[in-house]
Amino acid sequence: MSEQDQQSRTEEATDKKLLDARNDGNVPTSREVPNFLYLMAALLVIAVLGQTFASHLGSLLVGLLANAGSIRLGNGGDVMLLFDVVGKAAAVVTAPIILAFGAAGVIASVAQNPPIPIAKRVIPDISRLSPAKGLKRMFSLSGLFEFMKLSLRLVVVVVTSVAILMYMWHDFTNSIWNDPSAILTLSQKSVVALLISLALMSFTLLIFDLPVAHVLWRRSLRMARQEIKDEQKQMEGDPLMKARRRSIAKARSRQRMLKGVSKATIVIANPTHFAVALRYVRSEGGAPRVVAKGQDLIALKIRRIAEENAIPVIEDKALARSLYAKVEVDQMIPAEFYRAIAEILIRLQARRNRQNPVRT
Repeated sequence: MSEQDQQSRTEEATDKKLLDARNDGNVPTSREVPNFLYLMAALLVIAVLGQTFASHLGSLLVGLLANAGSIRLGNGGDVMLLFDVVGKAAAVVTAPIILAFGAAGVIASVAQNPPIPIAKRVIPDISRLSPAKGLKRMFSLSGLFEFMKLSLRLVVVVVTSVAILMYMWHDFTNSIWNDPSAILTLSQKSVVALLISLALMSFTLLIFDLPVAHVLWRRSLRMARQEIKDEQKQMEGDPLMKARRRSIAKARSRQRMLKGVSKATIVIANPTHFAVALRYVRSEGGAPRVVAKGQDLIALKIRRIAEENAIPVIEDKALARSLYAKVEVDQMIPAEFYRAIAEILIRLQARRNRQNPVRT
């Protein structure tokens, strides 16, 4: 990508561009997340099992040195026997470390982005071996940021190591002459102190690095205005996308329409093929208004909702067909339907009056 093309990319990436990038495995990641979790895994293993590992390895070395004269390496069987003894002891020490670091790597990956199986990411790509692209990444803004973090980490390691050695130098020198076995305990304490300082530094970097990684990722996916226009044309020209948008819009409109049935005054039905829900409240003014209409299954849904809300359902085949054909939803009925609807409303009102007579 030329510098001129990069300068022309001033618009934020569209949702489609971001989704395509994620599907291709291009996701925002912070290197400080796995670094922090690896340090915590190492700290956990050494702090909890360090003394056990030291005792186990010490016992192994004592046994080997004490029986050094009886160890034979005359043939392949003797060598395999020695490797079997040493290998089992090494496996006991290395297995928790491998499991801890493996779990830290998995957690670091899943915590930042949901796992997506992408076959193309594991297929060899010769273009990735380009020295020019490698140098460009090294001297890019993200490369400079990584160099600064690496330099800071190196400074912290050196300063912390020197401080720990100066603080514990007297204990180390005394243990050499008085109690050599204490060197392992002192070494464990110094390593734990160093890991704690590195973990604190890594957590501090993580707080700043994670949002920066997202910002740099979005900046790398910026688009030119022409790219956005081409993408919109492509999406609008896709028949499948058009059909999907129409289907979604129709479903949403139907859902809104069915919600309005509960506010209707009457429902004119035919008796199952057509249904038109009307609302008429004198205080609202105007003629009766169609709040919902439907055919077949939608008509049955309208009738069911009306019955659930105790809304009268009047079966009039001709009137239901005419209303369905000539009046749209949210429109008032034309004058030609005034007489028929008024007669129905009068009959309904008279029926209510008979059911609930006024008492003096």
